[in-house]
Amino acid sequence: KARPLDGIWATAPYLHNGSVPTLWHLLHPERRPVVWRHDRDRDYDRERVGLAIVEADERPAVEDPAERRRWFDSRLRGKSAGGHDFPARLSNDERRALLEYLKTL
Repeated sequence: KARPLDGIWATAPYLHNGSVPTLWHLLHPERRPVVWRHDRDRDYDRERVGLAIVEADERPAVEDPAERRRWFDSRLRGKSAGGHDFPARLSNDERRALLEYLKTL
């Protein structure tokens, strides 16, 4: 059963496994980050609607387990951001309009 869209702007990250940090990334599947973490200094990205993030090419090798868990690697089993690529069929204007609409819910 699909969740209602009311307040979707406040429910990041998205998809069943939390692999997509913003609605903008949801609507642009080809631009979804592979490795990312929540940028707690900026907290929320109002333009893209979701978590402000820091992207990386690889998950940093850090000793602290808590810091290591902060990095989301969508290449790991069960963490994929693949699929759900139907927004790619929309024009850029349609994606922009849809994002602006979702901001109002």
